[in-house]
Amino acid sequence: MYALISFSHKKLDISLREKVAFPQDEIPRLYKSLLETCLKIQECIILSTCNRFEILLYGEELSIEDMNDLIELIAKKRGIESKMLKECANVFFQREAVEHIFKVASSLDSLVVGETQITGQLKGAFKTSYELGYCKRALSRLVHFAFKCSALVRNQTQISKSPVSVASVAVSKFMQHSPSRDEKVIVVGTGEIGNLCAKHLLSHGFKIILLSGRIQSAQSLAEELGEGVEVAPLKSLYSLLSTHPYLFTATGAPHAIITKDITPPNKKCLWFDMALPRDIEDGVVGAEVFVIDDLQEIVNENISKRQQELSVALQIIDEQTKEFFAWIKTLEVEPIIKAFRAKAEECAISEVKRAIKKGFLSRENAQEVERILHNAFNKFLHHPTVYIKTIKENPEGDFILDNVKKLFDLGGLEIYQNPHKYEEYFKDKKDT
Repeated sequence: MYALISFSHKKLDISLREKVAFPQDEIPRLYKSLLETCLKIQECIILSTCNRFEILLYGEELSIEDMNDLIELIAKKRGIESKMLKECANVFFQREAVEHIFKVASSLDSLVVGETQITGQLKGAFKTSYELGYCKRALSRLVHFAFKCSALVRNQTQISKSPVSVASVAVSKFMQHSPSRDEKVIVVGTGEIGNLCAKHLLSHGFKIILLSGRIQSAQSLAEELGEGVEVAPLKSLYSLLSTHPYLFTATGAPHAIITKDITPPNKKCLWFDMALPRDIEDGVVGAEVFVIDDLQEIVNENISKRQQELSVALQIIDEQTKEFFAWIKTLEVEPIIKAFRAKAEECAISEVKRAIKKGFLSRENAQEVERILHNAFNKFLHHPTVYIKTIKENPEGDFILDNVKKLFDLGGLEIYQNPHKYEEYFKDKKDT
């Protein structure tokens, strides 16, 4: 049974989301705690981003009581009242869980509909879970199909045309305030959001000062971005804030890096905090601070413009959900083994009948020849039969089974039409 617990921007404001979110270095311990809390869990993927925290599960007979136990675990670990957290959680089982993760992967459930960042984040969460040993056959099937679904939505709709992201929405909000291009903009953080903020600001004609705790990372990004970028160490942040009114920050720091005792310059200060947990402490005086949740007006406009495409995308999600469960039924190993062995027997009997008809074989000897052929194809198919039974629990097993069906012309649904695109980490593991 598939199950999913979702905490997202739809029910949680930013102050609660940053409490729920787990730092990446705590994720391995969280996996262990989840499986110790609910022994029914066989597989698990944790997805933690600035706008959502998702726990995707597979196990036998998972129940709403099991999900409540897991929510209580999260509440206890993050110091949140469990009753409130349960009210903020969305819990899904089977079809609804599959449909939800397809929407997430396709960026239909994102704060900014159509942004492309979420697919990479899901791929990263999948890779982490797989390497830790918590993601096996069932969730590998589901996530691979989610990537396929995401590609269909991207290719068959305009939902991701002129890609929009949290970073681009933040810069759009910034531009609404008619900022002076004579002022350099401070950008803190060289991750994906910081990178995108810098690119959008440069495209609007601003010069930027790029800061990072890893100066080499900032220098590498500056070289990539080209002219208009200077680099400074993170320790110079406070002195720069005393003279520069514009700031975009998106670090992975576990706590605020800008405290409320900072004194902004005597100018109209616009600060955009794209981090979760937030980089800017509540209570700063003298600066207008925007966080992710303050971008809702532009986000709503984005959804309105894409409403028609959204309807088409949701139809694709519905069709792909149905196809996923239909496909799962085709993956039982025994019917495949039975089918290709039956095909071998059918070919043998057909050739015996043809030999009799052509006069190459007497009817009296037909049974003996059939027995010989039967023993021959049994020996020939022995290794493939044993091998298929041994790989059936492996994540790669579905890809192999699809190709077995193609090889023996057994028909059935396909999923791994282009497996290398989202199996790159398997390749990477082999190369290292």
